[in-house]
Parts: sequence; structure tokens; C-alpha cells
Amino acid sequence: MIQTLRFNSGYPTRLEGIGKRKIIFNPWTNVLFGPNGSGKTTILSALAGASGCGHGGWSIGGEDEAEEQPFSATMERDDHPVFYQDCYLNSEESFFNSDYLEKHAHLRSSGEKRIGLVNELIDSIENRFLTYKHPKESRPTLLLDEVDNHIGFAGQSVLWGDIFPKLSKKYQLIISTHSIFPILLNHKKGLKPDKIISLLPQYPEVCIQELGKAIDLFNEKEE
Repeated sequence: MIQTLRFNSGYPTRLEGIGKRKIIFNPWTNVLFGPNGSGKTTILSALAGASGCGHGGWSIGGEDEAEEQPFSATMERDDHPVFYQDCYLNSEESFFNSDYLEKHAHLRSSGEKRIGLVNELIDSIENRFLTYKHPKESRPTLLLDEVDNHIGFAGQSVLWGDIFPKLSKKYQLIISTHSIFPILLNHKKGLKPDKIISLLPQYPEVCIQELGKAIDLFNEKEE
């Protein structure tokens, strides 16, 4: 499990939402939320590189060698496995081996392919760790970069409202996203285990305000 990350030098220290502060992660769900360029992927790639899985897939364990990065950072973690997937890179290609969606890709929209690939990703993770629940001190960590990209609004609702809460019972999740759903669910349910790490302090409020405007426009039309 990953406890903390701090950038000591390099370009991340010049980003408003990162700087040299210590970023603290909880054992359940951690959401990296912010606009483009705020440092979400930078944080995930730093964690992945320091864990030994910077090219994707699983780390081996506590003896992994950190990959060289254009910045220096200090990370605190235990020796349990870490999994990294850049879900934005090659976003219409399979994360693993060929399957029906790969062989018949022309039959599917990009959104359908993404939903199928997310299911494939989760199935592969679940097949590796078959126990129902890990103690919080011994959970593997999943680093997922924009896993919900190309997935529609309703699909995001299911992903954040149902799938991720179940996964967080077994894994530490650190996920980057542009989706408003983790913000809304956190406000609605007061989900204390979920930690929203906003990389621009006012950004969640701005997104909620803009969503409110859209709802107002819809209601005006209905009236």
C-alpha cells in the first residue's frame, strides 16, 4: 500500500496543485481530480515508476528498482504489489490479450470498446487476487489513469457508484479522472473512506456549478 508521495525537485514542484507538499493516500479510494495539466498523470507515473511498474502491469514487490524520472520524489509504501494502467494510452486497444472486442473491433463504438476493456481489466485483477477482502495494511494498490475515459455518463455512474466501492474493499485505489461522479457521490453520501485529492482547490466547485447550470437549462426546457 502507498502511504505518501512528495516531489522534491523538477517540474511537478512548479504545479499549483502539487508543489512540494506531502500527498497522503488512504487505504481505500483516492481520486486525483483536476483540469488538464494539473498533474494527475504525473502523480500516477511517479508512483508507478518508484514502484517498479512504470511501463504498466504489476510490480514484483519491495525489491523493485525505481525508474529514472525527470524529477525527484520521495514515496512511502510497503512491499505489497502495485498495478499500473495508463488507460488513456492506446485507449481502444486491449489491456491484455485479444478477445472478441479485439477480433471484431469494427462492430463496436469506441465507448462500447472502453466498457468491455474496463471489464476485462477488472476481471484480470480479480483473477490474480481471489480473496474477498484484504486487511487494509496488506492491500495491493491499483493505479488507474483515466479508466473512465470514453465511457458515457450512465456508465460512469455505475463505475463510480458500484464497481469502485466494491474494489476498494480489496484494493487501495488511486485513480485519476475528469468525471464529476466521485465528487457528487462524496458530497451525497459523505463517503469518508473516499479521498478527493483536488489539484486545483476551486475546481470541484467550478465543475458542480457548471453541472448545475446544465440542470437548470434542462429544467427550463421541461417547464
